[in-house]
Amino acid sequence: MGGFAVIYNLDGRPADRAVLERMLAAIAHRGPDGSGQWIGGPLAMGYQRFHTTPEAVREVQPLADPAGRYRLVFDGRVDNRAELAANLRARGAIVRDDTDAELVLRACECFGAEAPNRIIGDFALVLWDAAKRELFCARDPIGIRPFHYFCDGRTFIAATELQQIFADPSVPSEPDEGTVAEYLSGNLKGREDTLYRHIKRLPAAHRMTIAGGGKVTPRAYFELDPQMRIRYRDDREYADHFREIFAEAVRCRMRAIGGVGAHLSGGLDSTAVVGMADLLRREGKVGATPIETFSLLFEHPDLDERGYIFETVEMLGLSANYPPPVPVDLAMCAETVRRYRDFTEYPNGGMWNGVWPAARDKGIRVLLTGIGSDEWMSGSVYVYADLLRAGQWRTLWQRVRDDSRTLPNLKNRSAYDFFLRNALWPLLPPAVRKFGRRLRRQPIVPGFISPALARRVGLSNRLQADPRRPAGMSFGQFTLLESFTSGWVAHGVDIFDRSTASFGVEERHPFHDRRLYEFLMAIPDDQRARDVRRKYILRNAMRGLVPDSVLARRDKADFSVLFIEALERIGGEHFFDTMALETAGWVDRAEFQRMYRERSENYLDTNIWPLWTTFGLELWYRLVVRDPQSQGPPRASPRTAETGGATGRGAPRGELSGVSGT
Repeated sequence: MGGFAVIYNLDGRPADRAVLERMLAAIAHRGPDGSGQWIGGPLAMGYQRFHTTPEAVREVQPLADPAGRYRLVFDGRVDNRAELAANLRARGAIVRDDTDAELVLRACECFGAEAPNRIIGDFALVLWDAAKRELFCARDPIGIRPFHYFCDGRTFIAATELQQIFADPSVPSEPDEGTVAEYLSGNLKGREDTLYRHIKRLPAAHRMTIAGGGKVTPRAYFELDPQMRIRYRDDREYADHFREIFAEAVRCRMRAIGGVGAHLSGGLDSTAVVGMADLLRREGKVGATPIETFSLLFEHPDLDERGYIFETVEMLGLSANYPPPVPVDLAMCAETVRRYRDFTEYPNGGMWNGVWPAARDKGIRVLLTGIGSDEWMSGSVYVYADLLRAGQWRTLWQRVRDDSRTLPNLKNRSAYDFFLRNALWPLLPPAVRKFGRRLRRQPIVPGFISPALARRVGLSNRLQADPRRPAGMSFGQFTLLESFTSGWVAHGVDIFDRSTASFGVEERHPFHDRRLYEFLMAIPDDQRARDVRRKYILRNAMRGLVPDSVLARRDKADFSVLFIEALERIGGEHFFDTMALETAGWVDRAEFQRMYRERSENYLDTNIWPLWTTFGLELWYRLVVRDPQSQGPPRASPRTAETGGATGRGAPRGELSGVSGT
């Protein structure tokens, strides 16, 4: 892991060294192992080094080829190193050393724009081609390594973190109202947009070329193939194949300097990663140093997983660490907003702020997580639509009758209502569904959002814009496609990378592996989820490697209470007694406070994401947009600042509810 900064003056002006140095200084925390820069005419490139693999110690970036035609900055890790090196040598390339940056430079030289598709791993790269006088940029298929950029036709700036781009004082900071409106709704759809109109993300699985004309058009280089099919005779063969790919995904992410740590929550996902990592260690396929696990122990019954954690630690003989969870408060959120000029921390993210320094103090630079499994292995609620489309009437009716009585959040619905909502509704054309919502007076846009703002940005259409389901793709596969193109996932991985980097730790996510994605897309839907058994193939594959009690779990720790407690700590409803967002014309304060009371009191059955995303936007607007020179956090109301929060269950709806590493 590291961080990069690139400036390209498209009009030929000499690049400003002072701006480059400010960009690198903004991410000094990403460069404990040194820094490098290169300036040539209109181009400036810089890199902050953080060695997390043995080969990275020998890297020198920006990296040049012997002829001086190419210059590369590469933040990432190559997992198919042997295969890629063999392919390069077969084409006559001279690979000077075994560093990942050298492999990537040679791949770009040999394969051109197709190079990103040849690289398995997490990466963001920028390559300068002096002969063509153009930049080539790319980001890994999952978007694990961050990539932000700005281009106004005269200047192109690329950076790891968004805040670096403002090192150039000419970059405008105008808010992007469309993104603001999506945040307010608690439903992030866009992967490319940021809170600033002129600053973008390079989406996952995209590449782009920047030349003298200044036109920037990201293009996808990788897409999931719905036509690919993997079919076996029985569950055991599916589980064996999954286990083989999963083992390789974990092994690649254990290539690290020093020991490797892992989150261990007690849930199936992180426990599976730890179980596989321990097996690889015992088989001698990775370093012999025992895995260090890091777990948070909670007293609240909806968060208490210590029984599962202790059982796993005892079964595998792990070296376990239990730093206390860190409560997110107003000071933490304000510091985050000021530092990054971006959205704040999340309670189910900030709680790990004690884990990362504890790992770093032990010399651990790499932590494995269970992030990604929820999105990819939980199955689809629209399996019933697939059964209806396939004409499997008997199976469909049996599933509808049984699941309408037993599935969480769906209990006590009549079988008829369940059938209409989950089997028939998904098959209707989008226009018919939109008309149906209008007939039922089902609001798409939350009532506290200004109607004028909603109209200006077309918020209703934005919130209903889903990726098109390709012909032949099942609804189960479509659920995977939605996760692959999710704005929540794009937002979440950037936020977590930003947080872990600030503590000098790199998190790696075996479930976010391209090879695993392709496999899970190709298997039958009932291997991902069968009846009420979510992650069916994972449970089969991990037998004997983790405790049976974990394999049998059907529940997860529920972090909703942390959101409610955090909101109460910052002042609860009274934090919003005055709202800068209302002054900006974006919200109706009284209506938001009414919604806050209603949803915070009944968060078991309501969507509480807009409460936190609106708080985060309010803080950002006060501290960055309105009062960028202010000092100290906004004050919480003394009436509610020390209440200690609420208790209860329920989960915020949306992708981020599962990013705790379980």
